[in-house]
Amino acid sequence: MTLTTITGVAIVRPATAAAPARDTAGLTGAWFEAPTSGGPVRLYASGTARHASDAAVALARCDALLDALDAWFGAALDWRWIAAPASVTATASHARAHWRPEPGTKGGKKELACRLELPWALLRTLPAPDTALAQQLHWLDVPVVLAIAQLRVGEEELALLEPGGAVVLPESMQRNWIGTLRALDEPARAGAGVPVSLPSPWSPRRIKAGARAETGGEAAGNRVLCEVRLAIPHAVGGDRLAGWYEGDLGEVGPRAGLWRCATERAPAACLATGELMPLGDGWALALQELYEIRQTVQ
Repeated sequence: MTLTTITGVAIVRPATAAAPARDTAGLTGAWFEAPTSGGPVRLYASGTARHASDAAVALARCDALLDALDAWFGAALDWRWIAAPASVTATASHARAHWRPEPGTKGGKKELACRLELPWALLRTLPAPDTALAQQLHWLDVPVVLAIAQLRVGEEELALLEPGGAVVLPESMQRNWIGTLRALDEPARAGAGVPVSLPSPWSPRRIKAGARAETGGEAAGNRVLCEVRLAIPHAVGGDRLAGWYEGDLGEVGPRAGLWRCATERAPAACLATGELMPLGDGWALALQELYEIRQTVQ
């Protein structure tokens, strides 16, 4: 990491993103789970589930969806009835979609409600669903992170950070600057998220999975894995994080932050905020405000 001096910048506060609560206690239907090589897939079917025969009826009402999923996954899924998940905070650890069959199709009654939940890693190994299934799946929006650079930073370098300084973004000096868009709670590890092309920080564009940014990997020795994140003020549909789509990402905020990536012992933490500025053939983060949580967890 390179530090330079920049003066005359204003103080700002980092944006905070709180995920809404998700409570499954009010859902009286049946929950099912099917194992896959990419992790378990969960399905909720409305109705009542007092005993196994209720659950069997609820699952049978979704057989049009089950057939479509088998074709999409390329294998027959082995569903089993499970207890309703406990009330949890609605993190984006799974992509979620409501299934709304077309009226007149089997299972197309208005009172039928099905919800599909599958791991991001699994979703990104699948091809885009066929047209019929794609029209019936309505993906929930999720808060996202746009990581435009990753750095391995020594503890002594973290101690040198100060308002008026800058952090140079090495990736921005490459011919093809590629960032990573991922769900808010996904870890900053190789393979997480989908690639985003950055002709400039203000015009991020989704590109199909294939070209990916090289990540810094795990922290080594006394070096801390950090990343520079650009603010995304809007949520993104879950299917837009699958790697099937190309196109502009939409509005991005003017601020960026230097974040320490999450570890097994500590969550991700914002170390500093500021604004991006051109520097030579690339870009740098002009530091405006620092936070006292720069020390690493021992």
